[in-house]
Amino acid sequence: MSAAKVAIGIVVLVVGFLLWQKHQQNIEKAALAAVSDVHGFAALASPEGANPRKVWIVAAVNCPKEGARRADELAQRLAERSIAFDRRSNVSFSLTEDDQDIYGQIEKIMNSEVPIVFVNGRMKSNPDFDEVVAEYEAAQL
Repeated sequence: MSAAKVAIGIVVLVVGFLLWQKHQQNIEKAALAAVSDVHGFAALASPEGANPRKVWIVAAVNCPKEGARRADELAQRLAERSIAFDRRSNVSFSLTEDDQDIYGQIEKIMNSEVPIVFVNGRMKSNPDFDEVVAEYEAAQL
């Protein structure tokens, strides 16, 4: 077997793997979009103790990383608008056996870019301020 055939075989395998990964990502995005509202917040599960009248912001506290700084900025802007919020470094969920099918979607969001924001039982990874306010106002109606 020539080196050229081996190289072509490796390229075909790599391209195939990359296409399969992209396909899997599209499937996950479609599943998440099916449970998301117009602001991109997914109705999956509320964390334990979540107050539906408050925005929950989840990211490391007192951390210099970009995601934590975005969480701090979001919290500051919410305070300026007198929107009730809690700033958390972690959350937990109580899922039943019936909820296990959404566990993967929750895990995907929780492992995404921070901050993770919860508004009235809906969650989103790294939303911008306007999305959070729109979701909060819609939840108050």
